[in-house]
Amino acid sequence: MTFLNPLFLIGLIAAAIPVILHLLNLRKLKIVEFSTLRFLKELQKTKIRRLKIKQIILLILRTLIIICIVIAFARPTVESSVPFLETTAKTSTVILIDNSFSMDVSDEYGNRLNQAKNVALSILKTSKEGDEFAIIPLSDPEGSSRREFSKDKNFINTEISEIKVGYVTPNIDEGLRIAAKLLEKSDNISKEVFVISDRQRNIFQHNQLDSQKLFQKNTGIFFIPIGISSKLEIQNLSVDSLNILTKIFQKGKLVELEGFIKNNSKKDYQGLVVSLFFENQRVAQRSLDINANQTKQFTISATAQSEGAIRAFVEIEGDALDVDNRRYFGFNIPDKPTVALVGSNPTLKYVELALRSKVEANAYAEIKIYSEDAFPSIDLSQYDIIICSEGLNRESDYKRLEQYVRNGGSAIFFADDKKNAELISSGLRLFGINIGNIINYEMSKPTSFSSVDKIHPIFEGVFKGTTDNKQVVESPKIYKAYLATGGQSIIEMPSGPFLIENRVGDGKILYFAVTPTTDWSSFPLTGLFPTLIYRSVNYLAFREGMGKEIIVGNPLNLSLPKRLGFSGSYKIITPDNIEYLQQAIIMPSGAILSFDNLKLLGTYMVKNNNDKVISLITVNLDPSESAQNYLSSEEIKEEMKNRIIPDAKFEVIEDTRNIQSSILKARTGSELWQLFVVLAISLAIAEMLVAKNAKRDTVELEK
Repeated sequence: MTFLNPLFLIGLIAAAIPVILHLLNLRKLKIVEFSTLRFLKELQKTKIRRLKIKQIILLILRTLIIICIVIAFARPTVESSVPFLETTAKTSTVILIDNSFSMDVSDEYGNRLNQAKNVALSILKTSKEGDEFAIIPLSDPEGSSRREFSKDKNFINTEISEIKVGYVTPNIDEGLRIAAKLLEKSDNISKEVFVISDRQRNIFQHNQLDSQKLFQKNTGIFFIPIGISSKLEIQNLSVDSLNILTKIFQKGKLVELEGFIKNNSKKDYQGLVVSLFFENQRVAQRSLDINANQTKQFTISATAQSEGAIRAFVEIEGDALDVDNRRYFGFNIPDKPTVALVGSNPTLKYVELALRSKVEANAYAEIKIYSEDAFPSIDLSQYDIIICSEGLNRESDYKRLEQYVRNGGSAIFFADDKKNAELISSGLRLFGINIGNIINYEMSKPTSFSSVDKIHPIFEGVFKGTTDNKQVVESPKIYKAYLATGGQSIIEMPSGPFLIENRVGDGKILYFAVTPTTDWSSFPLTGLFPTLIYRSVNYLAFREGMGKEIIVGNPLNLSLPKRLGFSGSYKIITPDNIEYLQQAIIMPSGAILSFDNLKLLGTYMVKNNNDKVISLITVNLDPSESAQNYLSSEEIKEEMKNRIIPDAKFEVIEDTRNIQSSILKARTGSELWQLFVVLAISLAIAEMLVAKNAKRDTVELEK
């Protein structure tokens, strides 16, 4: 037996009142005038004994009356069903429905989400007048955080029927916390929570935020697993991840990526068709075989035929669960990079020719030439790259350029021995480049490249068929070099680095150890020079972080460098091409866009106030939801133990075919307060009769 109002049991102390009054009554003396001789003759010993027994009976009856009244207020219950004493207390019920996309599969009993809805409707049918309900979809529990209880069954019925499949991984911890908060505000003493789910393991993957256990002692928690009685083998494959191998995107060039496909079933799959789409157009296709419970890697590529932001995805053919057959990604093929060339005409000659020539298809950039004296007047934010063919004139010029790079810009420096060496050294030190000594080589014995980092993005696709860094396709003759250290060495000479890359804040810089003239080397005259200049410009123009990938439902703080736009709001274009403005948090280094509502699958575009795409956000599914990895009833109980108080009633209801009878059987049984009220009334009637009879005996004794 349990009590729904255990605090009322304190009232049992009142049961001592009749005992105390009885004891006090015994000590009270009463003088009765009578004839001693006549009284002794008429006195009947049996009547005195009977009167004492009746007084004890009255004491017991009065004590039991108080006990029954107190127990009735404490609302005793028993788990079994007692005829004519079924509970009639008003109940507050919270139903948590797992509407994640794994519930969208069908077995021999139909679609599992529809099965869950039918179970919820059956729970609704077991309710009585005055009961209240709240519905929480587990795939989006935060969206239900403001819901209140409703007694309108038609409203709850409609709310259940309108639940749709969600893409966010179910969060039972958040759902239980919301349910607990709702029940705390409820005035009803009887409280219930139902969790309806396909019992995927990932439903419990979110850790408790604190160690506090949920719910009160009088709360019943019931877990109803869907699909537990199904004998049907579900065959499902999923695209679990994608990785873009291409580092520099160019129009007319291949975009290559690798991915992983998982067979989440117990059967092998032969000839699975994998397709690659750019802007909803199929651009590549291949097939592969994948064994049961295997994850298989694949590569696929296609040529990008247009510039700008491109939304793309990889898709496999349909199976039992279609939503995880597609995985999205995005990339951006930048327009012609804008380049500011800073230096004197002799030093800029070959660089300008390299950028204006067409060594490769569309190999050109928008360039503008400035002298070193004009550097302070350049609006650096208008350019993707600043190329300095020789040293700058002032320390303030270096500091200004360093701030530009730190905010996301890029720069290329060439060696120079004609300007102030100390100024150049201190200026390049701002970019992490430490200038060393100038080395002169004999004209008859020039130095050359000793190694090239061929896996660096600058050389992507340049050296096909070899990864040996010591096999140099073409090396210039180098007579003089201004060596430096710092950052990553891309090309090495025997005496030190020829080309260095370093990162400064959100930007990158490259340093060449020679001048862009024929005074120091034959580098400008080789075929490698225009290719390397062009590739360097394209590499620096490509901004890492242009694409961000998140799991649907997860928050994102997107940092945007100052040079990409410094406005209070940015235009967001959703995967279904709906536009809206998003306010940004303005920081000294740039802007931060906070997203917590990206629940559409696909690629979002972020544009600045010039309507230029400055970032892509790709939203994909959590691959753990695709796995058919189910918990047993015992495992569910263990997981729930960590989340609810030990005294709360918890039960797993496995029989969903007779759900109403199963629920009634699982619930806390009958309330017995009515029985104790009847007992109290009966005892009161008995007390009145006994008291009346005892009073008559007392009168007879007094005569």
